[in-house]
Amino acid sequence: MNSHRTPDERPGASQFRPDIEGLRAVAVSVVLLHHAGLAIPGGGFAGVDIFFVVSGFVITAQLLRELERTGRISLPGFYARRARRLLPAAAVVLVVTTLMSWLSVSRVQWQAISTDIIGAATYVVNWVFSARSVDYMAEDVAPSPVLHFWSLAVEEQFYFIWPLVLLGLLWVGGKRRRHDDTTPPRRAILAIGLTLVIVIPSLICAFWLTAERPSQAFFVTPTRLWELGIGALVALGATQWNRLSHRAGQALVLAGLAVLGTGLMLQSTQTAWPAPGALVPTLGTAAVIVGGFSAGHTGVGRLLGNPLFVWVGGLSYSLYLWHWPALRMATWHWGELSAAQGLLVVLLSVVPAWLSYRFVESPVRHSKAIAASPRLALSIGLNCTLVAAVAGLVLQGAVLQSRGTASGVGGAGIQLVPEQLRGQETSPPSADTTPLFDVITPDPVDAVLDSPALYEKGCAVEVYDTGVKACDSGDPAGGPLVVVVGDSKVAQWMPAIDAIAEANHWRVRIYTKGGCTFTDTMTFVAGEPFPECREWGEEVFRRLTEAKGKDQPQVMITTGLRKAAADADGKETLEGLVAGYVSYWQQLTDQGTRVIALSDTPSPSPEIGANAYECVAEHDAATAGDDCSWPYAESSSNIAMKEASEQVPGAAFIDMNPLVCPDAVCKAVIRNVLTYRQGSHITATWVKVLAPDLANELVPLVSEHLASAGTP
Repeated sequence: MNSHRTPDERPGASQFRPDIEGLRAVAVSVVLLHHAGLAIPGGGFAGVDIFFVVSGFVITAQLLRELERTGRISLPGFYARRARRLLPAAAVVLVVTTLMSWLSVSRVQWQAISTDIIGAATYVVNWVFSARSVDYMAEDVAPSPVLHFWSLAVEEQFYFIWPLVLLGLLWVGGKRRRHDDTTPPRRAILAIGLTLVIVIPSLICAFWLTAERPSQAFFVTPTRLWELGIGALVALGATQWNRLSHRAGQALVLAGLAVLGTGLMLQSTQTAWPAPGALVPTLGTAAVIVGGFSAGHTGVGRLLGNPLFVWVGGLSYSLYLWHWPALRMATWHWGELSAAQGLLVVLLSVVPAWLSYRFVESPVRHSKAIAASPRLALSIGLNCTLVAAVAGLVLQGAVLQSRGTASGVGGAGIQLVPEQLRGQETSPPSADTTPLFDVITPDPVDAVLDSPALYEKGCAVEVYDTGVKACDSGDPAGGPLVVVVGDSKVAQWMPAIDAIAEANHWRVRIYTKGGCTFTDTMTFVAGEPFPECREWGEEVFRRLTEAKGKDQPQVMITTGLRKAAADADGKETLEGLVAGYVSYWQQLTDQGTRVIALSDTPSPSPEIGANAYECVAEHDAATAGDDCSWPYAESSSNIAMKEASEQVPGAAFIDMNPLVCPDAVCKAVIRNVLTYRQGSHITATWVKVLAPDLANELVPLVSEHLASAGTP
C-alpha cells in the first residue's frame, strides 16, 4: 500500500531504512501475485498484514520524532502530511475507475460500484464490504474494482484515531507524573496504554469475530487495529532495540523472514483470518523490523535493502492502487483471466503506477509550498476526496437517468383477484400472453430489490447465524397455521403465499435462513460443512414438533437449493439429502402436519451468465426475452424432493417449473416481466404473476388435509 516515506526518510537521511522499503516490496509483490491468480504463494493476501505493521511502525516513529523534537504533536500538521501523501493519487485512481466502469460494465453494476467508489473516497469502504459480505441479497455482486481500498480505509481510520489516543495517553501520563515521580518513562507509558487500549481489545475482537462471522472479521477496523498497533509498539521500543547486538539483530531478521516465508507458503484462504492466521505475518514482520535496528545493512538486511527492492517499495503505494482496477478492467473485457494473463496485467499496471507516482504523488508530496502550509495541504486533500466522491455520485446519477427508458420501470403492479387465489381454476394471468407492462418491470437495475418484504423486515437469518427468527403474516385472524421453512428458494414464494393465505384465511409463520435447506443432515457450502444450518434446522424442527394448540402447524411448505447432503458415511450425496428430508418430513406428518414441497427454480445457463437480469440490461428490450433464454433442465434438488415426497405418506410435491419456464424454455423476460433476479431466484413481480397458478395447486392440498383433520 502506501510507502509512507516523508522528507525525513529520504535516502541518505539518518532515519531511512532500506530494509523497510524491502518489506514493502515483499508485501506488494505477494499481493500482486495473489491477485493475479498464482497458486503460490497461497497466503499472498497476507501482504496486507505486512503493510499494516510497517504503517503502524513508520507513522508512530514520525509522531515520536516530532514529539521529542518539539515537545508536542501538531494534529493539523500530521493530517496535512497524510492528506498530501495519500489523497491525490487515490483520487486519480478512483476517477479513472469510475470512467472505465461507466464504459465497460452494464448499468446494473453501476449502483454497487458507485457506492463503493464513494466509500473508497471517504475511506469507509471496508464497512461497506463488511455489510455486503453478510447480505444474502448481495451475494451476486461482482468483485468491486475498488475492493483493495478496504485496507487503505483501515489505515486511514487508524491514522485518524492514533494521534488522538497518543495525546490522550500523554495527558494521562503527564498528569500522573506531576503526582508520582516513579511514573515509568514516556515511551513505556505509551506502550502500556497502546497495548491496553488498542492491541489487546482489537485482538480479542479479531478472535471472536473470526469465529462468529469470518467474512465480516476480514474487513472491519476493530479486528485489524492490533496489527497496526504491533507496528506502533515496535516504534515505541526503538531505544531498546538499538541495544541489541549485531548478531542478535541478524538472527531476528532471519527468523522473521523465515516466519514470513513459511506463512506465505503454507497459509491459504481456508486459514482463519485475521485471527489467528494474521499473527504469523504480523509477528514475522515485527521481528524483521526489530532486528533491523542493530543488524544494519548487512547480511539479510542487505538483501531487503537492495536497489530493486527499494525502488519497488517506494512505488508500492501506486502499485497497490492501480493493479486491482487493471485486473478488474481486463476481466470485464476478456472474461476470467488465467494466471498467466493475470500476471501480464499486473506487470503492465507498473506503467500507470509509475506515471501516477511521477506526475501526481511525488510533485504534491515534495512541494515546498504545500509542505509549508498545513491548511493548503488539507484543502488539497479535501478537494481530492470531493472529486472522487463526486465521480461516484455521477455514476449513481447515470443509474437514475437510465431508468424509465426502453427498459425502465413502468406499470401499476400486479392486481390479484381473491377468487384467483382460492384454487378455483379461474384462468390465471400466466395463461395469457399479452404484456402486463409497457416496459420491462422491474427494471434490471432494480432486480435485486424486487424481493420479498421479509428481508426488509429482518425475518431472514443470515448465513452464518444460528439464531431462529419467526415472522407471522397471512391472515392474523385466520384459523389454520401454515409454516414456511427453508432457505431463500422458499422465501422467494412469500408474496404469493401471503396473498393466498389472506384469501383463504390462513395464518402464516416463516422460518428462513440464507443458504440453509431444511433437512435432517449436514449440508455443505463449497464442499465445506455447514454446521450453522444444521443447528438452525434442529431448533426450528424442535419448535415445530413441540408446538401446542394454535401454534401447532397444520401445513409446512418448504423447498431447498441443495443438491446433496451428508449420507451415512459423511459423503455429500443425493441419497443423503433425500434421507434428511424423509427424516424430518416423516416425523412432521406423524404429528399431523402436512408437508408440501415446492420445486426449486432453475439456474440460468452459463451462456446467459450467473444473473439473467444483467443479460437483459445488455440487450434490446424488444428481444431480451429471446436473447436471454435457456433450455430448462431438471435439477438434483427437485429430484431429491420428489423422491422424499414419494417415500413419506402425507407429503406432496408441487412442480411450478412448467410455469416458471413455459414450454421447457426459461426466459429472463416474459410478458414484459423480468422473471429472474439473483442467480436462480425469481422476482417478486413474477411470483405474483404465478400466484393464481400456485393457488390452484396449493389450496386443494391444504383444504383436503384440513378437512380430513377436522380443522375448520
